Amino acid sequence: MSSSLVAKVLRTTGKIEAADLKNKISEIQKEIIALKTDVNQFIEDNYVDFLAKVEKDTILIERSEKLVDSMKGLKNRIEDQIKVELSGSTKELKSLSQTLEASNISLELSSQLLDLHTSLKTMEKLQQENRYVEAAKVFKRMHKILNRREKNDLKLLNIYPPIRDFYFTTYSTFLSTITEIWEQNVCWTDAQGTESTKNSAHSSTSLKLDCQPKDIQDLVEALHYVEELTPTLQFFCTKILKRFIIPIIHHDCSVYVVEKTVFNVTVLNESQSPTYKSTLHNLKLLFQFLNQHFQCKIEQKTFIGLISEQLSERIEEELIKNCISKTIPDSSAGLQNFKEVEETVQVFEDYLVEIGFLLPEDFFLSQYISNVDRLYIDKKCQGLLNTAREIMRKDLHDSFKYEPEVSELPKSLKNCSNIIMERKLSEKTFQLPACQVSKSARQILQLVRSILDELTRSPEACSVRLYYMSRNIFEMYAGAVPEYHKKFLETVPQQVALFHNNCMYFAHHLMTLGYEYQQKIPTHLEKHNVTYVDLTLKLRVVGAEYFMNHMKYQRNIITEIINDSGLSQLGQSSKLPPSTEKALRQCVRQLELLKTVWSEVLPVNTYCKALGCITNSLIDDLVLKVVKVEDIPAAMATELGELFNIIVKRVPAIFPDPHAIHRNVSKWQKLLELIKILEASLRDIQDRWADGKGPLAHEFTSAQVKQLIRALFQNTERRAALLATIK
Repeated sequence: MSSSLVAKVLRTTGKIEAADLKNKISEIQKEIIALKTDVNQFIEDNYVDFLAKVEKDTILIERSEKLVDSMKGLKNRIEDQIKVELSGSTKELKSLSQTLEASNISLELSSQLLDLHTSLKTMEKLQQENRYVEAAKVFKRMHKILNRREKNDLKLLNIYPPIRDFYFTTYSTFLSTITEIWEQNVCWTDAQGTESTKNSAHSSTSLKLDCQPKDIQDLVEALHYVEELTPTLQFFCTKILKRFIIPIIHHDCSVYVVEKTVFNVTVLNESQSPTYKSTLHNLKLLFQFLNQHFQCKIEQKTFIGLISEQLSERIEEELIKNCISKTIPDSSAGLQNFKEVEETVQVFEDYLVEIGFLLPEDFFLSQYISNVDRLYIDKKCQGLLNTAREIMRKDLHDSFKYEPEVSELPKSLKNCSNIIMERKLSEKTFQLPACQVSKSARQILQLVRSILDELTRSPEACSVRLYYMSRNIFEMYAGAVPEYHKKFLETVPQQVALFHNNCMYFAHHLMTLGYEYQQKIPTHLEKHNVTYVDLTLKLRVVGAEYFMNHMKYQRNIITEIINDSGLSQLGQSSKLPPSTEKALRQCVRQLELLKTVWSEVLPVNTYCKALGCITNSLIDDLVLKVVKVEDIPAAMATELGELFNIIVKRVPAIFPDPHAIHRNVSKWQKLLELIKILEASLRDIQDRWADGKGPLAHEFTSAQVKQLIRALFQNTERRAALLATIK
């Protein structure tokens, strides 16, 4: 009985409460409609017609706030009533709740419009009072309202575009204001000073902070809230990098602070690089200045930490490449004294960690120099390669006279216990003949010997690299010098002769270079089989190849002269053209020119073989031109003999021993026999043929002799008889 009574009372009470809620919601809906009308009219007046409405905004805001409170109260009552109706129907209450939600959306739009209007008025007041941080926060809130990502019914209102435009206009003005204030307080100046001794301008750059740290904090925060801090910092860091950091690292600079608020960098000498101590000291002064004047935080990040994000990678690159890399030693003595550099770097990095520019795990300079042994040998080898390249680029014709060093085994081989002499060698077995050698070749050999000397006192890793570097230099010589001096080696006989000699000079010394250092080489290098003997063949082949190519070039010159001499037209006229004698004399002069440039350069044997080969080619061309002619008149034969005698008289003089011409020119006797045939009778030719056993038969084939007889003599029985005997 009592339980049913309670239920009945509750149901009665719920109906009363529901009816009251319905009445309240109806009243609020009417007030919201009236509020919307007033708000729309007010906003249009202010942002469309720009009519002055004093104090009306305050009244509307108060009405909006009361309605919001009433809406909250009704919502809570509906939720409580739903909880009471645990077993009964809540359909009517749910309907009331949905009606209230729809009214709430309408009220929210009006509230947003009023909030935007209030924010704009607040912002204007804050700017007038120089409260830029609070103004920036207001802008941030307005931006959030105008650009909500979820469903934004505000954008559907006709009043939205003018409010948005007014916001952007005001925002742009505010942004220009705080940016201008930043530039006024953080200002850069450039100046030029004149050095009296050199009359050269010194570039000078200053950064002046014309405000207190608290002002900097406010500006940075304001820029942050309006999302302009990142581009501002990027521009600021770019100037720091270009006007301060790069000059400090690259040039001799004067760095100082004036009246605690002006940081100045003056470049004293652009062509002079500073010491690493000077660079790190000046950079520390810069960071001290920045840390002192930019004591501000943004979202738990310090200003120094923010500029670190912009600068750290570029500073790392510049410092390593243009400062710290230069401290890496290139000698064993310098390697032992590197501790001072490590200590200086450690102090600098510790300070960067202290101010928050670096984290302890980001010690990029310490990490770079931690393996100084590898850096040392890398720098050493790179320096050696550069030195070798510079030497190889030097003029080949700057030479000296090389004379055989000893008339017996080299000293380096005298005491080698693993060399067993089974027979007596010639005194000149290990001699390089006297010749001209480029001074650059001697410098290359001296460079390699200095590398081997360094190798003997270096640790294992370094000594192995140095050994292979010494080999690489000779391999590079064989490949690089022909490229560096390509044009000269193709056309200038003296240059190609010197290159040939240089290669032979290297090959000669490389045969014994490994033995010279056999007793000095560390034991850990024994497994690498320190030797250079295998390089001798490569150098000899390269030297011989380029010299042979030039000999072909010289031979082609003579061949072209012969082809243009008129000898190709033999038999087409009764006498030789004037160009024939001129061409033969030109051929002789070409040989005499080679004597001038080669006789004092090449070893005697090489010189004689080279000139002998080219002379043989000349004789072959002359003989071929005469032998293939079908008819040679007697007058022309006499003239040819006289012309060929010019060669016989002048060519022997190009050799050291003119009387030994047959030893140097294998075809010389052939030329003499040709001259004799041109001047001989049929009887003389028969005697010199001597049934295929005479001197003529040694130089010419039977077919060639028959061709010459037919060309020189008329068809008679005697000629026919002689031709029949030549087989």
